[in-house]
Amino acid sequence: MALRTLGLLIPFVAIFSLDPKAITVVRVNGTAITAGDVDFAVMQQGISAEERSQAEPKVVDQLIDRQLIRAFLASRKIEPIAEELQYQIARAEDLIRKRGEDPPKLLAKLGYTPERLKSELGLPLAWQVYVRQTITPVQITDYFEQHRQELDGTQLRGRQIFLKRPQPPSDTEVAEKKEKLADLRRQILANTISFAETARRESDAPTRENGGDLGLFGWRGKLPAAVSQAAFQLKVNEISEPIVSPFGVHLIQVTERHPGDFSLEDVRPVIVERLSQQLWKTTVETARASAKIQRE
Repeated sequence: MALRTLGLLIPFVAIFSLDPKAITVVRVNGTAITAGDVDFAVMQQGISAEERSQAEPKVVDQLIDRQLIRAFLASRKIEPIAEELQYQIARAEDLIRKRGEDPPKLLAKLGYTPERLKSELGLPLAWQVYVRQTITPVQITDYFEQHRQELDGTQLRGRQIFLKRPQPPSDTEVAEKKEKLADLRRQILANTISFAETARRESDAPTRENGGDLGLFGWRGKLPAAVSQAAFQLKVNEISEPIVSPFGVHLIQVTERHPGDFSLEDVRPVIVERLSQQLWKTTVETARASAKIQRE
């Protein structure tokens, strides 16, 4: 949502041209986003010179979104808390000094007037003010109830049959692997073959040695997101349909479920961040619908 902090700029000082460019790249409701703004965002995100041409369209879209949010907050007279903004400015300046640079000189080279620095560092802080005003306790509670098993620390135990994805991937080969796993699933459900023995014989994963046993896993971390999310929809002993991930095609069977014990208060910051991201997205989508965006 927000661009990375000022600290990521410093290692790139010697690599990129730091003179701000006044050429307009795009106008958002009349406000110019310049080539200098794009350079600055590229440095903030640690994008290398080699990656820049591919990444730049996304960077420009992020800058458009930020300008739309900035205007949205200004229209509602929402500003960052002054003490929080001063703290962030002091942190940025202190980081520059620790790297042996003079803050005013470096910021000037980066095209950062005091007002621009306040605007950039203040945007995420002002957004946090809006989030605190907008997201209600009821929304937080409802989100927890709707996503309890992914938030409360629930863990599953399961096993998989995995067919490796060809490189480079071929839609035809992926479809063939899906059909193969679908056929194996039908045979397992008909009790003509067992899941564990089929995993030992057919799976491309190291877990085949243990009949496909994955051990315990949570909502995220151990397995590709698409696989773990599908697994969490299963009942114990239920078998998924074939699931395609960036690595291949998976067939999952859940063998155990261990409910978690994290409370709403334990995960409140996670929920607020997720709701904040959703709110940012919907606010941007609404603003874009009526915005005048002119690419130069």
